[in-house]
Amino acid sequence: MSKLGLLKAANKLGLGGTVSRWVINDYATTTPPRPRPFSMWSHVAPHENWKPTDLDNPSAPKPPGYVSDYTSWPSLVDRRFSGRHLRPAEPSYQGRLQDAGKVAALFSRSGQMKPDRSSALFAFFAQWFTDSILRFDSHDRRRNTSNHDIDLCQIYGLTTDATHVLREHRGGRLRSDSATGEELPVKLCAQNAAGEWVVKPEFSTIVNDATVNAFLKGFPDPQARRQFLYASGLERGNSSIGYAAISTIFLREHNRLCAALATKHPTWDDERLFQTARMINIVLLMKLVVEDYINHILGGKLFRLEPGLGEDKAWYRPNWIAAEFDLLYRWHGLMPDTIAVGGDVLDHWAYRNNNALIEQRGLSAVIDAASKAPAGRIGLFNSPGFLQPAELNAVLMGRAFRLQPYNAYRDRFGLSRIESFDDLTADPAERSALQECYASVDDVEYLVGIFAEKRKKPALFGELLTRMVAYDAFTQIFSNPLLSKAIWGKETFTDYGLKQIEETSSIQDLVDRNLKPGTKATARLGL
Repeated sequence: MSKLGLLKAANKLGLGGTVSRWVINDYATTTPPRPRPFSMWSHVAPHENWKPTDLDNPSAPKPPGYVSDYTSWPSLVDRRFSGRHLRPAEPSYQGRLQDAGKVAALFSRSGQMKPDRSSALFAFFAQWFTDSILRFDSHDRRRNTSNHDIDLCQIYGLTTDATHVLREHRGGRLRSDSATGEELPVKLCAQNAAGEWVVKPEFSTIVNDATVNAFLKGFPDPQARRQFLYASGLERGNSSIGYAAISTIFLREHNRLCAALATKHPTWDDERLFQTARMINIVLLMKLVVEDYINHILGGKLFRLEPGLGEDKAWYRPNWIAAEFDLLYRWHGLMPDTIAVGGDVLDHWAYRNNNALIEQRGLSAVIDAASKAPAGRIGLFNSPGFLQPAELNAVLMGRAFRLQPYNAYRDRFGLSRIESFDDLTADPAERSALQECYASVDDVEYLVGIFAEKRKKPALFGELLTRMVAYDAFTQIFSNPLLSKAIWGKETFTDYGLKQIEETSSIQDLVDRNLKPGTKATARLGL
């Protein structure tokens, strides 16, 4: 019986907690614990003519030593550089790889999206969640801009300065606007003397006009869309209506918690109300990630959030995001071609960077529509056309970082090597396309292999990707300081906060208590 099958059986017998802890620990020990001997650090800076866009140009030369292949003190302690699970591949391996464009075409969707059992809300949540921790530095992609912990920076910002400008500084609240009749984030832009919508000065340290222009490039009437952009903790906070909707629900939850805490603790000042609500809200997110998001990925109500679970384990180490973890989360196949909201069928130009829909249709309608629309299958030949440049960029990054081939990562995570293309995929068209790109299954690149790999239903993807997602998720959630035995308790969260955490186990729970009175919405990650 598989680990997940054992867990399902244990749940029926009332032994789910014990087996859940065993399975979590098993996933968390599939590869050696941090610290890792290698990172993306190198003493060699990009040459003076190097540009981040050079990763999009296969012929652009990489400076010698751009990626270090030995252990050093900075590679062990400097978390500004992303970690890596394996040392760089030998140049001889990279010399055997075919044109990056041909490989990137393995991801391209032809015809209709191939659906799976996930909703579009799952697709939006996956992007929203991972944007907060998986963050390459656009000026040098060996580096990152991550805090490496789940901290709800989507609404609180990455820095203290960002948090300051997002706060109301009254009653612990985050800034919001109820002019439309329901609570929404404050607007990011205001009109200047020329009548143009520009980023308000106080938010310019989070996102600037040049970045907003880049996000809106190609969209119809970008000035009109700027009017409805919301201030959020991250520069991508307006990338889709689903992304903005999820941030809005967590913003409302923060302000709801503040109001309740102020009633129960009338002597508390703004700062204590803010900090306590923030910590409760972060734990709520972690609980939803474990009990709704990860359980959806694996196909059942299997795992639960348990504070203090990992403190006596070898894997309980400081968090450090790895480059491979960032690349494996390119789940572009999830994104739907269209979503129907209020009778209108919206293509990607309409559901991206278009918060006017939230204000016109209402938050509940957007969440309900995303919950009822199918997302695509995660795998090859299912990425929409507008994300094809991102697929090419991902292939090029893997090569610039000199990632080892797919089979090397199976070794690293305790799996047997794949011996043939038949073992890798059961799909004849995929098998044929892979054989055109690679002379041997041992040459298949990491990024391609994890998405081509056969899967055992109900899991959303294959064995290696499942194992890597579970490893990083569990070791980085259960190492969060808020789940430490020394921190967990009513002194940190209050009795009220602990009760809110206990009563929340799904996205639906959070949405139900934060919708405009008189409205309702289905909020589910699966169909």
